[in-house]
Formats: sequence, structure tokens, C-alpha cells
Amino acid sequence: MSTRAGTQRSDHDRLLRRLDWSPEVRPSGRPLDAIIVPASRRANRLSAVIDLASRCETTLVILASHQCDIDEVAALIAKRPGKARAVLAEVPLQTDHEALRLVTSAEDIRALSGDRSSNLSLKRNIGLLLARYRGWQKIMFLDDDIIRITPEQVARVAHHLDSNRFAGFKTVDFPDNSVVCHANRLVDRPQGIFVSGAALGVNTAGHRPLEVFPDIYNEDWFAFAGEAETNGVAHVGDVGQLSFNPFKDSGRATFEEFGDLIAEGLYTLFTDGGGLHRATTDFWRQFIDERWALISEIRRKLDENATHEAVQAAKSLQAAQCQLEITNADDCVRFLDVWQEDQRRFGKASRLAFGRDYDYREAFDALGLYRWQEARFGIERLPVSAGW
Repeated sequence: MSTRAGTQRSDHDRLLRRLDWSPEVRPSGRPLDAIIVPASRRANRLSAVIDLASRCETTLVILASHQCDIDEVAALIAKRPGKARAVLAEVPLQTDHEALRLVTSAEDIRALSGDRSSNLSLKRNIGLLLARYRGWQKIMFLDDDIIRITPEQVARVAHHLDSNRFAGFKTVDFPDNSVVCHANRLVDRPQGIFVSGAALGVNTAGHRPLEVFPDIYNEDWFAFAGEAETNGVAHVGDVGQLSFNPFKDSGRATFEEFGDLIAEGLYTLFTDGGGLHRATTDFWRQFIDERWALISEIRRKLDENATHEAVQAAKSLQAAQCQLEITNADDCVRFLDVWQEDQRRFGKASRLAFGRDYDYREAFDALGLYRWQEARFGIERLPVSAGW
């Protein structure tokens, strides 16, 4: 990929700060308060994170939807010895709760992403407000497909959150990339990986506004965009994730395209030393053209390879271009405006949540979540505090 202004970069490593994560570094300071998992897969996929929380003796929060059943998760936790506690809550696909309702979830904004429907950003924002309500200072988001993460890495996150708003991991095996970036790698072009919300520590201490996760693909890149633009996002290690075929369903590329366009455009600006104020209609007009050219070039190279994977990838890129074709520069500027509105509203809600010292029942009532339960490792059920 070209490196001139306005052109998508192969990586954004200049926006990272690689902190020391050698074995010789001995973590110090306050430990992690909670591991928060936005779960959608079946309960048995959570065995690794359940084991991790037990070994770390860290509170485990499961925010469940789709195929994840909290009763099944509770049964798994009961079979695992340990001193840790867990709290499990069902999360709806959408919410009308004032503190969690996002302008980026409006129908006209979701249409820019092909009517994408996901509650991942909702779960992450719930995790942030829950941390504030409970008085937690350090949390770690861990997606339910992350593998090969150790208690030592969790301790490292807690250590680096003493001096950073975020402390994140790159997911390198299997690479955490968009469909377009996976296709870029498939044709042997350079393709980097950035830290992500899949394994991300967040400092929630104090009463400063917390950064919202907007309702869009790459929601994590928007949450730590301020860090990327100014100080650089703290990179504290590498983890793996379960492998999958990114080209199996071309609809995935449709749902990702707008979020990938905006995130890559912003981070290209940041890499060039520019700020959010430079994300004008003129910039987006050029960047859309550059992205179109990039995807076209990848498709051309895929056509030279007759493998089944290449054919699937080409179909996915065609879907991405169909979505890109109906996107204009005004759409991009409008999204940035509503994202900033979400940030103002959520930032205010996060400040108001500070100092409440809620128990779980009070916290979940405040969040509009009414089906939840506590669980303890090695104990079948907690009869008093179950939130039914």
C-alpha cells in the first residue's frame, strides 16, 4: 500500500507504545478487579476463561446473549474449584436504557453498515458502567474466542493500567483483522495487526469520562482513538484466538465495510500526524476513492488464484465494494458527529456512575438488566444473591 496522505496503511504500529513485557518484569500495584466477557458462544466455549479467572482469583463477569446461557455457565463455574466469584447477566440485543442508548444505533446510522445488528458495543459499555457502579478501578475485556492467555499476562495488564488508560494485546494467531485485511494478507501484501477490544485492559478509576464503544464494526478503535491520536495505545503482549473462515459469508464484509473505512481513515490521519479535525468531506472523498482502488487491486490479484479460498475472498470483496459504493463523504462526517454525541452522553453517564458503591442488584437495576445471578467457583448455587 502507498504511504501518501489519504491512503490506507498496511499497519498503524506508529500509534502503539510497546511496553516491557519480558518475563523479568514483576507486576506491582493494585490487581485487576474483574475480567469481563461479552459472550455469545455456547457456555462450553468459556471453559478457558473460567479457568483463567479461577487461577487469577479475579471476579468474572459474563455478559451473555445469543447462544450463551447463563445457567449453563453457572453449572460450569460450580465444577471448577477456586476462590473467585462470578456474576452472569443476560444482555438484550438492543436497549432503551438512557445511559446506554446510542445515536450510532439509530436505524439510519446502522444502514451505513448494511443494517448490521450486534450488541457487542452494548456489552462493552455495560461493562464500563458496571465497573463505575461497583467502584472497580481496573477491568479487562476478554472475548469468548481468545485463547492462550495466562495469569502472568493478566497481571501485566493490571500493572500497566497504573499509568495507562488502556493496555491491550494484539491477537496474532489467528490474526484479528477485517475481511478486507484478511484478503490483503491472502494475496501476500503486508498486513499489520493492531491491539483490540478482544483482550483489552481499561483503567476505570476516578470520575473522568470513560470512552464510549460506538455501535459500529471496529468499535474498539473508536474507544481508544484519543490515545492513538495523542500518546499511542499501550501494547502489552500478544494472544491468540480461535480460527475461522472470514470469507465463508460475504455478508460479513458488508457489515464490516463502513466501520473499517472510518477506522482505517482516522488511523491513517493519526499516523500522518493529523487529528480528528482533518477528517473533512474532502479527506473522506479521497480516502473512499483510495480504498476502492485498494479493494479492486486485491480482487485483481485474487482472480489470478483459482483456489476455493480465493474465490470466496473475491465474493466477499465484491460485497464490501457494493457497500462502499453507496457510501459518500457526507456519511463519514455524519458518523463522526454522532459518535462524538455518543461520547458526550456516555461520558456524562460514566461520571454520574462514579461513587455510587452499588451492590450487584442495584447496579443491574440501574443498567436495566433484570436476569442475572451470582456464582462461586466450586459451589452449586448462591441462593440469597441470585438476581431473579
